[in-house]
Order: sequence, then C-alpha cells, then structure tokens
Amino acid sequence: MDKEITKALEVLKENNPWACYLSESTLSTVDKWIDTGSYVLNAIISGEIKNGGIPSGRITLLYAESQCGKSLFVKKILANAQKEGITPIIFDSENAITDKDAASLGLDPEKTMYVPMFNIEECRNAAHKFLKNVVEQKMEGKFIIAIDSLANMKSTMENNRIEKDSTSSDMGTRARAIKALMQDLSEWAAKSKTAVIITNHVYDDPNEMHPSLIKKTTGGKSMIFLPSVSVQLSRKPIKEDELKTEGGKTVALQKNYVGILLRALMAKNRFVRQYLQGEIYLSFDKGVNKYYGLLDMAVGLGVIQQNGPTYTFMGEKIGYAKNFSNDKAFWEDKVIPILQEKIDVEWKYSAKELEEIEREEAEILNSL
Repeated sequence: MDKEITKALEVLKENNPWACYLSESTLSTVDKWIDTGSYVLNAIISGEIKNGGIPSGRITLLYAESQCGKSLFVKKILANAQKEGITPIIFDSENAITDKDAASLGLDPEKTMYVPMFNIEECRNAAHKFLKNVVEQKMEGKFIIAIDSLANMKSTMENNRIEKDSTSSDMGTRARAIKALMQDLSEWAAKSKTAVIITNHVYDDPNEMHPSLIKKTTGGKSMIFLPSVSVQLSRKPIKEDELKTEGGKTVALQKNYVGILLRALMAKNRFVRQYLQGEIYLSFDKGVNKYYGLLDMAVGLGVIQQNGPTYTFMGEKIGYAKNFSNDKAFWEDKVIPILQEKIDVEWKYSAKELEEIEREEAEILNSL
C-alpha cells in the first residue's frame, strides 16, 4: 500500500486502539463458538454443526414463553463453556438458579459467579464495569455472562414509583433502559471477547389482525435487533409415540408426556440466513438430545431422502427412523460431514442480502 496512505491511516490508530485493517480486526471476527448441547441449534445459529454454538464477543438472545427451557439451555451452555476453561457469571433476576440444579446439568457451582440483579440500570453498570476491567486486565475471552431473565428486571424509574406508592404507568422508560443496556453490552462484549446470553419473554399483541412470525418481547424492537443472534423458541409437550428419533421413558405422573419439543426460529442472525428453523427435543428423563432435529435438516437439504415412513441415504435404503436415529456413528461419520458441506454453501448470506438487512435494521433502530 502507498506509504502516504499508510501514514494517513495511522491517525485513526492514534485515536482508536482498535483501529486496524479489517483482516486484522479482533472485534469484527468471532474466534470462538460455545456448544449449545444441540447440533441443530448450533447449526442454525452459527452454520457449524459440531464446532458451532453461540458466538464469543457477541450477544445471543433466547426468548420464549414460560416453560420453554430457556434457563436450562443457558445453564447447559455455561457448563460447556466451563469445560473450555471459561468462567461463567450469572445475573439472575428470578431467584430460580440453585447450585443443585446447576450441578445436575454439569455446571460447577463452586466455579460459577452468581449475581442477583433486579434493576436494568444496575445490571448495565455492573456489566460495564466488569467488562471494562476485563479489557484493562487483559483477560479477554476468559468469561461468559448470562442474564436470566431481562423480563423480570425493573427500571430505576419503576422502582422509584413503587417507593413513592405511585400508580402511574411506565412511559417507555423501561424500553429505553433496555436499549441502553443492549448498546453498552454490544460494545464491551466485543472488546472483551465475552459471550453474553440473555433470556427474555414473548407476548402476543391482541390488536394484531395478522399475527407476525416474530413475536413481541419485553424491551421492544431493539431487544431483538441489537443482539447478533436472536432465537425465538416455542414449545409442544410430546408423548412417547410422537417422537421421530428417540423413544422416551413413560412417566405416569406426567400422563405419558416424556418431554417437550422445541422449535427454534432465527429471528435475527448475522452469521447465517435469517428465519432458519429447527427442532430440539428436551427429554424429562435424559435432557437435551444432541442429535434430534438432524433428520429433518438432512431431508430438507437433500442429504437423506424420505419415501413415506422410510428413508434412503446415498442410494441405500436405511429404513425407518428408529433404525438409525440413535446410531451415533451413522450421524457423526456419514451424515454430518455431508450435511455440513451443504450448509456451508446454502446458508450463507450474499453481500446484497447483508446490505439490505443492515439497512432495515438501521431504519428500525433509528425509529425507536
């Protein structure tokens, strides 16, 4: 590059320690992904089945109605991060996380920092100070933060109204507080290479004539569009004979319901195509089934062919799903490598698509 141009660009570096050529940027590149415990969820978030998951240095939002396993996934992700030597921090607003519960999912409570938090602004300030300190101490990539859940936190103004016995309604202060939290977290998560997971609730708008695919959530549009990844979950209790790929243990007290079937929808994603969907099976007896949902994905991408109730792979008949669904070697050694090749080609954004998405997001956020 021309010496004069290089010298001119040095001014930017003098005023901004993160200024560099894009090929050298540590802020714009995700260098680590943390396993979610589900191959399907890994894939539709990151485009990587086995080596994917939630991104470091970014915010991932999990939002859904009650009883969709949001907190369970958070604890599983934290446990997987812990196995990689990353220290988990939980900002808990629901008093719903116990040491025994965490330990049952593989999360070591003695190495997990627990921070009760009930105020949005206090959460923002605590996270800001901590992440700034991480950067100052040069400990980037050493931590993961979970906020569970944002919906249960009040704004400072709401707290003040309660203290004064005021019955006046909120006039957008909560949404503005959440937007400020998300904006600050976006900056400092990237600078500190810290993965941030946030859970939130959804609700339907009774005034909508035509309900949207993307549900509304506490905090407004900024809550969905400011994270790098926003995963919308829905649930369906499932009986043993309804499972496609795994038999369950019938539990009489649960009236033959053996778990819940979760559908994950990518409401926002900066890494692979938006609106990808996948199914995840959460067994009451065994927890998350890592392989569930891969069959539908493989059929959808043409890797496995379905012929009524039976299936064919690479021209060979493999029979009913129950014959191969629990065969780990079949998935790991045969199907997943081909499936990953398909994903690499078909799920990537084009440059034009990215430009359109960024323009739409900017218009939405500027209107808030």
